[in-house]
Amino acid sequence: MAACGTLEDGAVTMFINYEHNTHVYNVTVERRDNQFFITYDNNEYTVTATEVKPGQLSIQLGSRIIKSVISQGDDSKFVFIDGSIFKVKRIELTGRKKTEKKEGDLNSPISGTVVHAKVKEGSQVKKDDVILVIEAMKMEYLIRAPYDGKVKKVYFKEKDQIEIGQLTAEIEKEEE
Repeated sequence: MAACGTLEDGAVTMFINYEHNTHVYNVTVERRDNQFFITYDNNEYTVTATEVKPGQLSIQLGSRIIKSVISQGDDSKFVFIDGSIFKVKRIELTGRKKTEKKEGDLNSPISGTVVHAKVKEGSQVKKDDVILVIEAMKMEYLIRAPYDGKVKKVYFKEKDQIEIGQLTAEIEKEEE
């Protein structure tokens, strides 16, 4: 399963867990325009992907061009890369609360530790300003302001533990 969040300039971040050969891979994918920033095992890779035709991708990773074909199976996908076949299956994120995301939702998408509280009560924020930085499994997750406004309350400080779904802060939306 993938969890998503919208970032500045319309960028979107997805947190994806995939299983291949009984090993679970945690991958973060951030898309900005036509580039993808993929974080895996604490390494970030910049990737440009172009769909040549449905199911066929041309992927540029640094100076390397990788051609791949993706085929959908019943409960998994088959990825063909450079003559090798990989069977991957998306797996559910554990402990995730099924809640409807609404504008202004500042709930934590993960359980972890708050490593930075970037704002204080009464602070003015602009849309996409970072409110909190949460670390989980050696990865950082940014909680960003969903709109311009004034911070009414910050519920966590640095080194606090936070659980999935907990409200991180309240922002009073600035009237347009």
